[in-house]
Amino acid sequence: MKKSLAVILLLAVSAAIIFFLGAGLVSKENMVTVDGSIKYQEIEGFGGSGAYYESLVMLLKEPSRTKVLDLLFSDLGISIYRLRVWTDIERVNDDADPNNFNWDAFRFSIASDRQIWNAQQAKGRGVTKFMASVWSPPGWMKNTGEEKGGGYLLPEMYEEFAEFLAAYIIGYKNRFGIDIGWISLQNELDFSTEKWETCTYTPEQIRELIKVVGAKFRAEGLSTKIMVPEAAGCSGAVRYIPFIMYDPEAAQYVEVFAHHLYDVSFFNPDEKIPQMESIAEYSAQFNRPVWQTEYSCSEDVNIGTFKEALATAHHIHNVLTVENASAYFVWGLFWYMKGGLISINPSDNSYRINPTFYAVKQYSGFIAPGSRRIYAASSIQKILVSAYLNEADNHVAIIIINESQDTVSMKINLRNVSHSSFKQYRTSKSENCAYVGDITVSNSLLDVTVPPESIITLFG
Repeated sequence: MKKSLAVILLLAVSAAIIFFLGAGLVSKENMVTVDGSIKYQEIEGFGGSGAYYESLVMLLKEPSRTKVLDLLFSDLGISIYRLRVWTDIERVNDDADPNNFNWDAFRFSIASDRQIWNAQQAKGRGVTKFMASVWSPPGWMKNTGEEKGGGYLLPEMYEEFAEFLAAYIIGYKNRFGIDIGWISLQNELDFSTEKWETCTYTPEQIRELIKVVGAKFRAEGLSTKIMVPEAAGCSGAVRYIPFIMYDPEAAQYVEVFAHHLYDVSFFNPDEKIPQMESIAEYSAQFNRPVWQTEYSCSEDVNIGTFKEALATAHHIHNVLTVENASAYFVWGLFWYMKGGLISINPSDNSYRINPTFYAVKQYSGFIAPGSRRIYAASSIQKILVSAYLNEADNHVAIIIINESQDTVSMKINLRNVSHSSFKQYRTSKSENCAYVGDITVSNSLLDVTVPPESIITLFG
């Protein structure tokens, strides 16, 4: 009798399990939750630069030139273009008076023409946000007299440097219609090399410079936001931010925390999670947004591969979810022969769209500027999920990364999300942000199947 009861109970439990699974209730191990009522940072956008090859697109013959421009500034969804503060504009001191702009002595030409052309092409395709980074002050302002090889900005030149930056901002706006919304006082202020223009600052030096530049911008009525420290990596940013921000005079002029990711191994994206968490804490403490303004793969054998693309998506995920960052930038939107989102070969007027282009597009093409990151949680191994709500039009984007070698089926529990269906877009070794059909919401659940090593954006 007892044995029969045990069998009956076992059958009943089995039936219940089958029933609940059929009704869409699954174990936590197979569940992802997205909650539209729990909101985090506002997304400013996604960006990149023309880097050292600004002329590549400009010199392409038609129709290739227009196709590449449309891909980068229309199709990709890039909303911020990163410029370089070219020292050509003041190769020699304009008049030795930092309180007077001798406009006849400033030269807005030569190398800067190339990035002006790109910026105007971007603007013509709807890009309205521009940030700029200083690679080095003009050599005559530094202790070395040279732009390459590090060195430092002479303290007696701080006011001249502030005038130089103000002239750059004013000149680009008045002459070319390019409004520089954000400016970094120094690209990678904790790194120097003989290979390209660099300048280093101690925390004390950059803190004091911020005070001078901030006061100059205020005196000139400039609305351009100062971003610092734009260190080479997370670790550097952690060292500089508190030193600057605990000084109220300097802190009043800082509006964005910026950094790169070069202390993170490209194919080990979680390497600096503690440092990224510290940056997020500083962002909350000082109420400043975080921007990741440059990163790229340096392993030549993997440049232009899908492996690079999948790792890029993981980096974007970490920056947005761990750091609570508001913007993510790639280094080169386009590059010579190999690398960048688009590789350009000027010898035969050809170009190649690299897999990383589509990995970035899985984010930039669907998360509109002004969107808010919302709660998304997954306990599934090697599955990364984040979600974003555009409050202006109620669009929701859910991005899923499957880094495993297995197909993963999951249910997404939607809380406080009113959509009845979502479109699916997927990037994999064989798909390039391809539309792969709609899925319908049933009882607040989405059934999603994610192929191995792929990125999916659900857009509703």
